[in-house]
Amino acid sequence: MTESALPHFFAGSGVPLVVVPGLSGRTGAPSRLKVWMDRKAIADFIADRKVFSIDRPYDLDPGATIADLAAEYARTLTSLFDEPVDILGISSGGTIALQLAADFPELVRRLVLVSSAHRLSDRGRKTQRTVAALLRAGRDRRAAAVFFGNTGATSFENILRSIAGLIAPRAIIGRRDLDLLVILDAEDDFDLDERLESIEVRTLIAGGEFDRFYSSALFEHTSERMPNAQLSVHAGGGHLGTHGNPRLVREILTFLEAA
Repeated sequence: MTESALPHFFAGSGVPLVVVPGLSGRTGAPSRLKVWMDRKAIADFIADRKVFSIDRPYDLDPGATIADLAAEYARTLTSLFDEPVDILGISSGGTIALQLAADFPELVRRLVLVSSAHRLSDRGRKTQRTVAALLRAGRDRRAAAVFFGNTGATSFENILRSIAGLIAPRAIIGRRDLDLLVILDAEDDFDLDERLESIEVRTLIAGGEFDRFYSSALFEHTSERMPNAQLSVHAGGGHLGTHGNPRLVREILTFLEAA
């Protein structure tokens, strides 16, 4: 890893694909579960691409913005690649990836946003504010339950996600993770609506019909405002369920490889 690069790993061979993973807590070194989740997120692509999973920065300054995070990614991309690359941003990673395409279009060949849009939905903002408040109060398990309780598309999925949060809150939400709180605050302020028309990179936006952190309406609005975007809404899908859908993997690879 070069001195200016963010923490990352890569696997596979072929044309590079950069993955910006979604929101997670981190206390010290990444947990085994976090590492497993990051590797699982790229597993379906490594047969076709050399996939780089690039993690978020450490030790963020209070008040850091999504634009600040995107600038860190831009420095890493410049250090790793000599030409524009394909970027896949997942959830909060999509927020960063969209800002990156707006601020550093010369670094992005094609853009894929999965379960992400130009801003959080009202429900998404309320949920993340609640999570942040609970974390600041030291209520880690409750924060995890609230977070995962909004990631599914049905009440049954919500129960499963809540149980997962109760079992392993530190692995995903973290404990006393100041960086995570900075990112939650940054996403609360994030809204790139006024710049969407200027983002000309070819883009695929994919999300679940019942995504509660964003919404199908926000996915549609983002795609309509971007001049070269296409939309794929997965019927019945929630926020997390869309990520591992085999149909989505095929859609992404077809989009990236199209002339």
